[in-house]
Amino acid sequence: MASSRCCVSSLLNCFLICVILWSHLSDAVFDKSNRRPNIVLILTDDLDIAMGGLSPLSKTKKLIGDAGITFTNAFVASPLCCPSRASILTGKYPHNHHVINNTLEGNCSSKAWQKTEEAHTFPALLKNFANYQTFFAGKYLNQYGHSEAGGVEHVPPGWSYWVGLERNSKYYNYTLSVNGKAQKHGADYSKDYLTDVLANMSLDFLQYKSNFQPFFMMVSTPAPHSPWTAAPQYQGSFNNTKAPRDPNFNVHGKDKHWLIRQAKTPMSNSSVQFLDDAFRKRWRTLLSVDDLVEKIVQRLEDRGELDNTYIIFTSDNGYHTGQFSLPLDKRQLYEFDIRVPLMVRGPNIKPNQTTKKKNELSFSSVHLL
Repeated sequence: MASSRCCVSSLLNCFLICVILWSHLSDAVFDKSNRRPNIVLILTDDLDIAMGGLSPLSKTKKLIGDAGITFTNAFVASPLCCPSRASILTGKYPHNHHVINNTLEGNCSSKAWQKTEEAHTFPALLKNFANYQTFFAGKYLNQYGHSEAGGVEHVPPGWSYWVGLERNSKYYNYTLSVNGKAQKHGADYSKDYLTDVLANMSLDFLQYKSNFQPFFMMVSTPAPHSPWTAAPQYQGSFNNTKAPRDPNFNVHGKDKHWLIRQAKTPMSNSSVQFLDDAFRKRWRTLLSVDDLVEKIVQRLEDRGELDNTYIIFTSDNGYHTGQFSLPLDKRQLYEFDIRVPLMVRGPNIKPNQTTKKKNELSFSSVHLL
């Protein structure tokens, strides 16, 4: 496994810039037909690495990690959904894209964001400068669809096909913007469970897209974000699993930031039980993500496109479950909240790759678009 420290937004944007440049400048980077590579980005919501968040994702680890490179020291620019997602899309730190929290007032999917940043995201660059087909499905930014920011009729520039979730992660009873038209969903698992809906829409795109252009596909799942609603077939999984009792679990952060020191220590038994229950529910939602990854990889293989496709799997931020006695959340600048999974497979990436030097493949957030 790679142990280099990198910032996800910087690594992702540098990688995509290289794809654009290499596709035009080199005859030797890709396969013999010199086809430009396809790119699939699977972005989860609140998936940690420090608390064992990859444990339920056995198929994902096999199909992406074992088939490519796994980074064990990948960090996000912010431990909060909207600022981090804005960084992933733009390659900028929050103080440069000015998304500071998950509210409209904090520039999350605001009119100002739409005016200054949306036209310059990496999907827009891929579409406008490299002639990529672009497809988005899932959670975009937390305030997407807000009536004061264009509603679901607003389709961000740079996307050929758009399936955006209105506001924050849900599993049932939500609204999607399908190319700017509202599509409401209820609570019928067979047709409404969001992770499965995203999987099916992604498969449809792969089946019916143009074969004469490369594509970029971004699938942004609700899992494992609250309300942690698992698919019916997975609701009995991990019944004996508990939140990890690591050295900083349920202890006072006496030498930490004053905000960390406000947590009540030790937590009550009922609080610990709640944490354990939430931890199990989070893992259960991930089993459907594992299915989604398997379906996408299989469809790419069936269509003969897998060997020419980069697949990137990561998260917008980490999570904590009782560390320093903190309740369930993220937002803190500690490893459990800013360190995330990052796996990449694709052309010229050897399986089970291991970096031999500590600083090899190291990127910082100064490598921006």
